[in-house]
Amino acid sequence: MTLPRPAPSAEERFAAVHAACHDTVYRYLARRIIPAHLAEDLTGEVFVIVWEKVLDGAALPVPYVVAIARNLLRNAYRSSARSTKLRTALSLAHQRPAVPNPQVALGLAALKETERELLLLTYWDSFTSEEIAVILGASPGAIRVRLHRARKSFAAALESESTLLPPLGKAARP
Repeated sequence: MTLPRPAPSAEERFAAVHAACHDTVYRYLARRIIPAHLAEDLTGEVFVIVWEKVLDGAALPVPYVVAIARNLLRNAYRSSARSTKLRTALSLAHQRPAVPNPQVALGLAALKETERELLLLTYWDSFTSEEIAVILGASPGAIRVRLHRARKSFAAALESESTLLPPLGKAARP
């Protein structure tokens, strides 16, 4: 008489699923993602989910585990796209034109963001008031008024900065 074999433990069931699926899942992910270390990371995440499913008592055939990998891969693609879009937006928001003249750079830095943007669109990017109006969603008349105010603010900023800096081309005396 043989005794009935006890049901396999969760660890044994996980080890069996891992042995049957690991190479298949890794190859599936490695063919679809670069660099390879990301495939390894996602494979690890797949088996975290597999462990949770095994603890719940689920039977996990290879296609089911590959479906988990596919879903995680799709999530990784979406996350990567969102983070790339965010990094691009942040870099554009903090991008400043190279200004070789330190007085001009300080004058621009002293302005409000909206005034600086108007001056940069006008003088760096060479847009007309009508084109800037389209870009900013305002009327051309409003843009001309804002541009006039921005020029006055810039002139005042340059005036205040000129008292702090020595004239260009001359060394400051101690």
